[in-house]
Amino acid sequence: MEITKEINKYSIVSEAFSLVFNTFFFTVRKLIKPFVNKSGNIVVISFCKLGDTVFTTPAINEIRKFYKKTIFVVCYPESVPIYNLMLNNIRFLQIQRGHFLFGGRIADFYARKVFAELNPEIIFDLNGVMTSATLIFNSRAKTIIGMSRKQFREIYDHYVPINRNHHLMDMYLSTVASVIPIIDKESIKDFPNKFNSGGKILIHPFAGWKAKEWNLNKFIRLAEEINKQYKIAIIMESGSIPIDILAELDKKGINFLETNSVDELIFHIKECSVFIGNDSGPIHIANLLGKPTFSLFGPTNPKFAAPLGDYNDYTYQVVKCSPRIDEEFCFTNGGRDGCPSFECMNQLSVEKVKAALLLFFEKINIQKKISDGLN
Repeated sequence: MEITKEINKYSIVSEAFSLVFNTFFFTVRKLIKPFVNKSGNIVVISFCKLGDTVFTTPAINEIRKFYKKTIFVVCYPESVPIYNLMLNNIRFLQIQRGHFLFGGRIADFYARKVFAELNPEIIFDLNGVMTSATLIFNSRAKTIIGMSRKQFREIYDHYVPINRNHHLMDMYLSTVASVIPIIDKESIKDFPNKFNSGGKILIHPFAGWKAKEWNLNKFIRLAEEINKQYKIAIIMESGSIPIDILAELDKKGINFLETNSVDELIFHIKECSVFIGNDSGPIHIANLLGKPTFSLFGPTNPKFAAPLGDYNDYTYQVVKCSPRIDEEFCFTNGGRDGCPSFECMNQLSVEKVKAALLLFFEKINIQKKISDGLN
């Protein structure tokens, strides 16, 4: 849970914290200004989960193109293979999650030290939360651009309020567009199509948190159904499905793939024809790789996070507590604050998903099995 997000629910408390925080940050930045770096180094802060890592790639690419020089991206190690798919002329500073204390909120001494060694002149902060704020607030960078919550606005020379009223990719692009002209924001959000109609259809049954996951047994039933006509494999992180269930998959003739890294996940996605899954990082990696995707949404709103482009589709079951049209999450913060019944996912039937999926396969002309023995 992000502390400042909770604080902002209460206006009086929020204003008090904002006053205290921003007085401190204003003073620190004022004292540093006479000693700013003039190294020419451009640094992007992007401590993101896998899905948001994908969403930041167009924004970072615009930064790279504008400055026409090597830029530094500061990120978690698992983001590096994703960025390497789309970006060149990039160097990385990888910082492990363990170097952010108090639940990943506050940068420790090591993180601040290695970051300072980059000697940034310009910083783009694409996080906008306490994690990045505690890393950069005392930086000697000449210019800091970033989106942020209001408690941290005095850190930034170009401050962009966090706006989560549109697709998340637009949120990152808008931050960059506050200082860099972006000619065609729409076209750069569509990733090049690399369609392989004869590859396996991959099903990924997991997500970043439980409330976003369709029931594993339903995924297995879906795999059984479409495995009759198409080449299917369930893909998952190694150890995420118990051995007895894997044995059952084997008995049912359903292939499965276990991965031990983001690199292995990328390798298998490159070979697939379609990627099916919940609203999760892997489905967005598949979109980045140009693969058709079919997503299952529940407590999160597809308007904000669905893969973009003509070769992507999704389905979901609307219930009384589903996110409203202008909300990214349902009232339980996408299920992270405790969902009473998981109705949006429980009511999404195998039959409904299968019907929508087969229509999608027809639309994009997915190749069927040549014979029952081909898996």
